[in-house]
Amino acid sequence: MKAIAFNQYGPPEVLREVNLTVPQPGVDEVLVKVHATSVNPIDWKIRSRQLKIKRPGFPQILGFDLSGVVAGTGADVTDLKPGDPVFGLVNYTRDGCNAQYVRVPALYLRPKPESLSHEQAAALPMAGLSALQALRLHGGLKTGERVLIVGAAGGIGTVAVQVAKAFGAHVTALCDAGAADLVRGLGADAILPRGEDIPQGTSFDLFLDTPKAFDFAHASPFLARGGRYVGTYPDPLGLARARLLWLVGGRKRCLHFFVQPDPQALDWLRRAVAEGTLRPVVAATFPVTELAKAHAAAEAGGLHGRITVQVDPLLD
Repeated sequence: MKAIAFNQYGPPEVLREVNLTVPQPGVDEVLVKVHATSVNPIDWKIRSRQLKIKRPGFPQILGFDLSGVVAGTGADVTDLKPGDPVFGLVNYTRDGCNAQYVRVPALYLRPKPESLSHEQAAALPMAGLSALQALRLHGGLKTGERVLIVGAAGGIGTVAVQVAKAFGAHVTALCDAGAADLVRGLGADAILPRGEDIPQGTSFDLFLDTPKAFDFAHASPFLARGGRYVGTYPDPLGLARARLLWLVGGRKRCLHFFVQPDPQALDWLRRAVAEGTLRPVVAATFPVTELAKAHAAAEAGGLHGRITVQVDPLLD
């Protein structure tokens, strides 16, 4: 099969087309023909060696969001069959989806939302699971609570605004002024333009920091009693320890975590899309043959939503 991979760490230009053997699914795995994936911050951070985690050897294939069609199944897989459209999140310790085929544990996959194209569906898994796990699993969001979402126009932020509203929260979105209309259209109750100070006296029950723009010390004055600060990206030491890091002080809590595959959360995302309470925001779509350009655009920042990558049929 063909794939876009890299044989050394470095700038986007290290990404090159390679020819590899089609992987064979294990007994509990699925072979998926990839139609689309996306570029998340973890992609370019791994490629540039800014994030050091245990990965397969070179050549390395990135792209952890997946939307595609089942091409084969292992002996123990009974709920999926060849031809089924699926989406999901590939664990970052495995080879990813910038390839014609990817081998994925069946547990990580769910039927693709029918109303979404593959490119739209590929914008959801990592962003959606990050938002749900940050707000609900780790943040303990309750109906009526006040939430500040930092980076509300980004890949995770655009989903988090919609998720928080779906659970009945009051949402304040911190984003650049040019994204205010977009974020307001996603349901935000109030907008804080990026670069302006958070007004003194403002307090939130949950402070979701998607781009690591703050730290707990700077966020704490804006947390209500019992408030929670949640960061969706652990620092390298936190990631190396591979565990949740809780800091407790003044009845305010701080948590950094890294998203994990979660089939129940994928089901929630599917239902929300079907009910019309959630829509992915695609900033731009690149052909996989221009993956280096997609990485450069993602690394430069400033786009609203998630960059997606069309794979099939461009590698055929």
